[in-house]
Amino acid sequence: MTPAENKRRVTWVDAAKGLAIVLVVFGHVAGGLEPAGILRAGSPFLAAREWVYLFHMPLFFLLSGLFAARALGRPWRTVIGSRVRTLVYPYILWTGIYLAAQIVMARFANHPPDPGQAAHFLWAPYGYGLWFLYALFLITLLFQGLLRAHLPKTAVLLLALGLHGAASYNVFGAWPIFNTALLHFIYYALGGLYAEEIFKRTEKVGAAAGLSLGVVLLGLMTGLHWGLGQVHLPLALVFALPGMAGMILLAKGLGPVAGVASVLGVYSLEIYLGHPLFSIAARAGLGRLPGQSPWLYVVAGVTAGVLLPLLLAQLGTRFKFPWLFRWPEGKLKPET
Repeated sequence: MTPAENKRRVTWVDAAKGLAIVLVVFGHVAGGLEPAGILRAGSPFLAAREWVYLFHMPLFFLLSGLFAARALGRPWRTVIGSRVRTLVYPYILWTGIYLAAQIVMARFANHPPDPGQAAHFLWAPYGYGLWFLYALFLITLLFQGLLRAHLPKTAVLLLALGLHGAASYNVFGAWPIFNTALLHFIYYALGGLYAEEIFKRTEKVGAAAGLSLGVVLLGLMTGLHWGLGQVHLPLALVFALPGMAGMILLAKGLGPVAGVASVLGVYSLEIYLGHPLFSIAARAGLGRLPGQSPWLYVVAGVTAGVLLPLLLAQLGTRFKFPWLFRWPEGKLKPET
């Protein structure tokens, strides 16, 4: 069964993932164009990238946490096995793919291939974006462990807040990916602890209210960051909360149009894994042509980064070759 055929999916969740994955691709494209000398300091694309980074990855963790309760009744062995198939498998496979791609496209990449660093992938992620899979794996196991220990909801929330604060000061920096996971654990915990309330409240929101409230909340996030961005305090959570809520409401407000965004959300993992290769390929192709504007590089990079992995995933489904992105199983879990 393909992700699109999974009847348990929630349209606005997939739509929110779809909007967020486009922003992820944009952020990585803009970030890659800066060291390449195509975007310079003060570029509006880099300002937009900084804005996107206030909420887009926290949103992915929160949306993943919404489905955490579904694993509570399953044995630990089943839960870990599912996480290995959906997170560890693509993490290992794409570490090798990224290294091979860097070797092949070395003259177009911003960073040279480093097989020695790649060999330490079990300790530190290698490649563009693989940290998310590693962090989500650690976060999932931590959250399941806390709930199975029958800790009260308030205790889990306070612990998550404490870990977020500690990680903000790099307290667990001896193992960087663990520190990163604990920094983002609060978002997953919010989704897992308050899933029922989030689903109930979001389902009641109509299209017009969703769009208007979403814009207001994103504006609030922008204002908070403009006013407090220079304060030397760990305020990432303060900025992310209205940003995440705003994106969820925008996704709900899309109404009938949400179907387009939800397709991207269904295949967000495939896009997340594949977009660095295709975005770099688009940049390399444009680099052969004279006088290309930064706008064209951004548009081409985002378009290639979103659509070509989606096409690759569809081809894998058509030719019954699911191994490139996911370990095949009976049903793909909506939370991934």
